[in-house]
Amino acid sequence: MDYSEISFLLAEAKERGYNVPLPAAAYYTQAITANMQYWGIDSVDIAAYLAKANVNYATASGTWKQKIGKQFWIAMYNRGFEAWTVWRKYDAPALRLPAATKAPVPNRFTYPVRETTLNGSNYNQAAAAIGGDQLQTKLFWDKF
Repeated sequence: MDYSEISFLLAEAKERGYNVPLPAAAYYTQAITANMQYWGIDSVDIAAYLAKANVNYATASGTWKQKIGKQFWIAMYNRGFEAWTVWRKYDAPALRLPAATKAPVPNRFTYPVRETTLNGSNYNQAAAAIGGDQLQTKLFWDKF
């Protein structure tokens, strides 16, 4: 994990009522700044980005999950699996369906076919326990 990831998670922690010292907006700004500095973006451009009404924590539209989720997702752009996890965790940003398939982004991987053939009874029990072995079945941490 890098500094920007930790800062986004601290912003979330503050919004969820955990005892962290700074306001969520401070961690959010810190996270965006750290990520942009990592990529060598000039401080003037970082300040201009943070000043945009649709980026600034105080003025951006949406819930805290949407604000943090969108910027966190952007920060993970070169780390596909982490970006996917951020998107699932915050349900943000809103993504459009791919034109070719019209299939939504999966919420989880399905169990391998090998499990159904070699371990059928346990597979059926596990699939039933999570609500079905489907790509759109949400994981336990993604239910709230």
